[in-house]
Amino acid sequence: MINDTVIIKPINLDEWLPDRCLNGLEPFDPNSHIPESGCPSINYSHKNNRETLEKLYQLAINQYRGCGFVAWDNSKVIAYHSFFPVEIAQKIRFYGYGFDSTQPIRTLIHNCLTIVKGDYLRKGISSRLVKESIDWARINDWKRFEVHLVLPDCEKGWQSDQKSCLSFWERFGFRVFKEYDADKETERFYGVTKRYSMYLPLDDKY
Repeated sequence: MINDTVIIKPINLDEWLPDRCLNGLEPFDPNSHIPESGCPSINYSHKNNRETLEKLYQLAINQYRGCGFVAWDNSKVIAYHSFFPVEIAQKIRFYGYGFDSTQPIRTLIHNCLTIVKGDYLRKGISSRLVKESIDWARINDWKRFEVHLVLPDCEKGWQSDQKSCLSFWERFGFRVFKEYDADKETERFYGVTKRYSMYLPLDDKY
C-alpha cells in the first residue's frame, strides 16, 4: 500500500526547497535534480530567482517556525503543502496571496498544494498534508487559515496544481467568505463562472 510508505515532514530547506510544481508521474529525487529558478506562482517585483525564494522560506521558518509540509516516499518527494503568514503573503503577492483577506492578525494563507500524478492520486495524501498543516496552525496559536482563488468543482480543477476545488476545502471545515466572478481566462479554461475565498477559524474542530 502506497500510504504505508509515505512520511509527512515539515518543510526543511536542508532537505528540499518547494520551488516547483510536481506535475510529473514519478516521485521527485532532490539529490539528482538541479534546483529550479523559483516557483512561478510567486510574482516578485524584481526578477524571480531561487535565492529570493529561499530567503522567503527561511524567513517563515525562522520567524514563524514553519511554512508547510512535504510528503516523502522512500526519500523522494511526492507532494507538498505550503503556506505563509498573511503579512508575508501580501508582500510577495504569490498565487492566491490573500488579496481580500479581512483578518490580518494570526492568519495563514494557503500557497500551494501539489502532488505527482499517476499512482499517488486519490490516495488521501493531499488530505493528510492539509490536516497536518491545520494541526500545526492550531498548536502554534494561529487564528485563521485562508485559501483564495478556489474553483467550483470541475474536472480540470481537480487535475490542476494549487487550485483545488470547493468541496475539497469544505471537507476540512473551510467556509466561503467571498464569491466573485471568474476572469475570462479561468472561465474559458475551466468552464466555471465563479471563484471563492474561503477560511477556516482555527478555534473550531474539523
